[in-house]
Amino acid sequence: MLYDQPDWGNPMLSETKSMLASSEPRQVLVASWDALDVTRRVASTVTWEAGSDELQALAASQSCMAGRALLPLPGSGRPLEASVIEAGPEGLEPWVELLHEVRDALVRLSDGQSDEARAVLVAAAGHADAGAVALATVRGH
Repeated sequence: MLYDQPDWGNPMLSETKSMLASSEPRQVLVASWDALDVTRRVASTVTWEAGSDELQALAASQSCMAGRALLPLPGSGRPLEASVIEAGPEGLEPWVELLHEVRDALVRLSDGQSDEARAVLVAAAGHADAGAVALATVRGH
């Protein structure tokens, strides 16, 4: 695990954030799945760090897995990298922010959908939000 400034200049992360803002439903779904997956791995990575709240990290990881399970698998591509996690509570803030963006994107996408699709998207958004809340407290916030 590397501790350094998060590289939000990473093209894959930048692309994911752009896709979350897309008006194309498929792009939003793929980006949401990828973001939930990478943030799940971040939460798993910090679970056993000294000073971390293991239960909150596990809760964040489980919430991300639950949200991801509600979304269709991406058709192609490769997993996002989560190689850089800054030390301290502020090191998880970019990942918490990413989960909030997933939540917002899925809620936005749910507008105009069938009742069943809306319920699934809102549930996935709820898992993203729960993951963000849990992850925000892992390192003492």
